[in-house]
Amino acid sequence: MARPRSPGRSRAVPTWCPDVRRFLQLDKPDEVFGTHRRRIPAGNLENLVIGRLRTFLADAGALLTAISDAEQNGAQQKRLIARGCQISEELPTLAPDMVRSLLMTLVDRVDIKAEHIEIRLYRLRLHDLLKAQTMDSLSPPQASRSTSDDILKLKVKARLQRVGREMKLVVHNADDQVVADPGLLRIIARAHDFQERLMDDRDLTVPAVASQERLTIGYLSRLLRLPSLAPDIVTAIINGKHPPELSAKRLTRLALKLPTDWAEQRKLLGF
Repeated sequence: MARPRSPGRSRAVPTWCPDVRRFLQLDKPDEVFGTHRRRIPAGNLENLVIGRLRTFLADAGALLTAISDAEQNGAQQKRLIARGCQISEELPTLAPDMVRSLLMTLVDRVDIKAEHIEIRLYRLRLHDLLKAQTMDSLSPPQASRSTSDDILKLKVKARLQRVGREMKLVVHNADDQVVADPGLLRIIARAHDFQERLMDDRDLTVPAVASQERLTIGYLSRLLRLPSLAPDIVTAIINGKHPPELSAKRLTRLALKLPTDWAEQRKLLGF
């Protein structure tokens, strides 16, 4: 959500806070967005924040620098760093509500800039989180005005890129990895699920599955072509290393044109 503009100040950089459900519609400086308003996929951004947070919590050196002012006891610092690594490992297994509670506790806001994303964390809340034995008691803290000393900034190299009619965050880190597209992962997983159901039950038909799932037969037929994707294409999608222009909508649209030859598939999909 965008912060109010003060009189005489320049246009605000778009910000994201972890209570957003699906999309944000924010103003962006002209050099990034042009003069129009864009929709930013909040799910894409939330995955980025979680991924960067996991990397940070698993980095003993970065964590020590972040907590050293609040905690100067060496033995306690080691315990807090170990706890940070534990939280990093547990994050993918947490329920969505727990993840959201964690983000609400730690994240002040996320600024989307021209060439990177800046994630602002509360230092003292990070320290308190690491001291806690469990995350079961996490609850959104009361609103408070943060000081510059209390804010820790994490950066991710990224830029917004138009993919069809949507704006997507193309995110790169030092290892040239990107955040996987949840939409692509979802349709591939559904495609394999539908195929397994049809193979396991010989009496089950495509129209019957379409009726059960409230899908059109045409859409389901497209999805059922996706299990034939080349293994390296699926791996690239899982690792987020697919072409930026390949969205879930584009893959679904091209599904009926998928050739059986894997080399031709790569050519069609832009790999």
